[in-house]
Amino acid sequence: MAAKHTYIQAPIAIEYLESCRDLISVCASWSFGQWGCQANGSFEQVEREFEASTRSSIPLTLIAIEDSRPTGMISLAEYDFGGRPDLSPWLKSLYVHPFHRNKGTATLLIKKLEHEALRLGHKKLYLTTEDAEGLYTKHGWLEIDHVRTPYGDATLMTKILPDAIQA
Repeated sequence: MAAKHTYIQAPIAIEYLESCRDLISVCASWSFGQWGCQANGSFEQVEREFEASTRSSIPLTLIAIEDSRPTGMISLAEYDFGGRPDLSPWLKSLYVHPFHRNKGTATLLIKKLEHEALRLGHKKLYLTTEDAEGLYTKHGWLEIDHVRTPYGDATLMTKILPDAIQA
């Protein structure tokens, strides 16, 4: 009789990048590879943006850790793209490594970032997405416009944060 194997998935922890400074280059690599190389930016510029991350103000980056490995990230930023400087702050740089997708990591990151925005005194957030409207709509985000970003056509979305978000 063949032995049955039971695999236990390690819990996903959400940490401040400020507490995991050795992962700044990982976040910069993910961000530059996904978006930066399309926006005429440099890897060094992206890395500097992540080096500025703090837990007490904007910019703030959270990183998902599973089994001692970074699996995803999300940031809270003053601005996202140059087209709407009247809107702030922004959810940006939501990225989950392909090997770790469909495990709920994006949901955990979004919820934690919303909680952090509230903690810092923000009542409303904005984001742009080229292809993930469904993910954000599922979490209560509303489409408010269509815009052109350095990455192409995108949907501009917003969310009014409830007074008490469950973290």
